Amino acid sequence: MASPTPITKVCLVGANGTVGSVIAKQLVQAGCFDVSVLRRSNSSSTAPDSVVEIPVSPSLGLEELTRALKGQDAVVAAFPLRDLSEHLRLVEAAFDAGVRRYIPADYGSCDAASPQAQHHLKLYRDKTAVRKKCEELAQRAAEDPTGASPFTWTSIICGHFFDYGLRSGLLHFNMDTEEAQILDAGDIKASASTLGRVGESVVRVLQRHEATRNRAVYVQSFCPTQLEILASLERATGSKWHTQHLDSNAFLERESKRLEDGDNEALEEIVFVLGTVDADWTRKGEYAMDLLGLQDENLDQVVREVVAAHGAKA
Repeated sequence: MASPTPITKVCLVGANGTVGSVIAKQLVQAGCFDVSVLRRSNSSSTAPDSVVEIPVSPSLGLEELTRALKGQDAVVAAFPLRDLSEHLRLVEAAFDAGVRRYIPADYGSCDAASPQAQHHLKLYRDKTAVRKKCEELAQRAAEDPTGASPFTWTSIICGHFFDYGLRSGLLHFNMDTEEAQILDAGDIKASASTLGRVGESVVRVLQRHEATRNRAVYVQSFCPTQLEILASLERATGSKWHTQHLDSNAFLERESKRLEDGDNEALEEIVFVLGTVDADWTRKGEYAMDLLGLQDENLDQVVREVVAAHGAKA
């Protein structure tokens, strides 16, 4: 049986963002892809070295996107899902352009398919809408008797962006004051990934495109409890941290009310809770660490690196 044709031409959309910049770096370093990035004409961002820029107008119209994506084997979305219509058009353009693999902007911190996540945030309802669009187009491609469209998709779900979340305080561990806010008893395991692991997962999915076609893959760097993260931080800093325990249900209720009242900062707080209490990927049937040839990272090593980098900036 002939080996599947490898994916070589990859277009990244959102190459200058928090996760997109790391994905771009990993794609280039893999050494097996011709990488291009879609860049809006009103953007001042620049592409990484050895990466081709494909300019498009800010409106991201369907016909223009389709022309821009012609000849690409894969499209990777890594820009925030603020405008659902943009992401739906990008999926459709990839299908119309004959792209073989589409990776939507799922990533962290929750599983968009989780009823709890969908109940609390439109963000996850929108992510689910994009995934459903991918499923519909992949089904249409599979049922096309002419075989004209090769479209397939893979969603990568990675939990909280761990190193970024520690640095930014989004995980509620404050390295300036050495204070931590712990949800409930702090003993719930939750999968989390470094930004590097996210980029690595994109590379592995594209390298294993037959095994990962038309499915979600759940990945992680590790799956610790909040108390285990706290203990690691205390080892790295040599300090005893101050802790405050919070009721997760009361926290969610309060932040949901803030969001309803128009305070958009509450969104990140809701994501923090959901990605802490509802994100143990090791229990998922689609847990894909073995499939992708990935192993857990060392929690203490990652924490030490974040703490050291924080100290250097202080």
